[in-house]
Amino acid sequence: MINVLNMSELTKSLSEHGVLRDESGYGVIASFQGAEHEYHALRNHVGLIDLSASGLYVISGEDFVEFVSSLLTKDIDFLDIEKTLTSLMLDEDGQIIDMVSVYRLEQAILIETSAAKRDKVGAWLAERKSDGVEIENWNATKTMIGFEGPYAWKLAQTIVPFDISSVPYQAFVEIDLEDEPIVFIRSGFTGEYGYKIIVPHHQAISTWEQLKAWEEEEGELEIKIEPVGLEALEIAMLEVRQPRAQVEGNGLTVYEAAVQWFVSYHKEAYVGYSALQEQLQQENKQHLIGFTADNTLTLEIGNAVMLSSNKVGHIVQLAYSPTLEKKLGLALLDDACAVSGIELEGINEAGESIVLNTVSSPYVLPKSWSIKMI
Repeated sequence: MINVLNMSELTKSLSEHGVLRDESGYGVIASFQGAEHEYHALRNHVGLIDLSASGLYVISGEDFVEFVSSLLTKDIDFLDIEKTLTSLMLDEDGQIIDMVSVYRLEQAILIETSAAKRDKVGAWLAERKSDGVEIENWNATKTMIGFEGPYAWKLAQTIVPFDISSVPYQAFVEIDLEDEPIVFIRSGFTGEYGYKIIVPHHQAISTWEQLKAWEEEEGELEIKIEPVGLEALEIAMLEVRQPRAQVEGNGLTVYEAAVQWFVSYHKEAYVGYSALQEQLQQENKQHLIGFTADNTLTLEIGNAVMLSSNKVGHIVQLAYSPTLEKKLGLALLDDACAVSGIELEGINEAGESIVLNTVSSPYVLPKSWSIKMI
């Protein structure tokens, strides 16, 4: 068992049945029954995910919209109540602090962070806070649970007292669950139908058990729900090129990480704007591109990528995709090579050459894209 400083009561209860991982001092479940088993639950059934290590900060007060807007690359001035979006949060040098989800409450804004960047975002908010702003740490009283998969909407229907199809993507509602107020969110990491709920701490373990116990039949298919750790979730995220703060936010610029779609380019008044403009003007750029490789030879993060005996970049993320039955990864490459449809070489520590084929995302088509809610 990893010696971690911070774990929610839910994670503590699950740790007996799973493998723990340390995310910047927070305990998360890496896997329960193995990443590949859990991956198939996400892609074919429903995966239940402990998200209690994610940071949850509620910003309120007279100037809460202006304050939050000044820290985000996305424009939130016209973000409607009960809507959500994803944005970058940059430091003054234009480096990525985190990729955060932003939820517009009636009189406040909720910011959801990654587990790895939770404390960094909390410190950044506190440092920039003005007199007209209040910051509440919801992690002290609330727990987040997620579930995703092609049939996740069926499980979601057991929670909400109305037609689940009426909740659009990137929207949320505040409802009661067993006479307790909760936040019900439609979002998703994997390209499959995805939902999150934020419940009071004392309700978290019982809610998890109730969700886990759900089963249903769809024709001849028995729909199952399986607890899923972050290893399987990260494979599924990579397959649809869903960025993670631990990869794209690990020293890469916005351009290198290829996450410009998190930036509203008509917006200028936010921390890091000037530095970001300078980054975009730099020459000799590199950016991330996806690739596949045979699974029989060893490759590791950091291995060089070559073209005609010239080094053109290196590998920054790597996983085995059960659907593709190949290695799948991201490489930081010179712009001239960072295009799909070309063949490169990866050189491992033993000096062996492995063929890398660059590909465009999504690398796997989620099953949910062909399944309609009924």
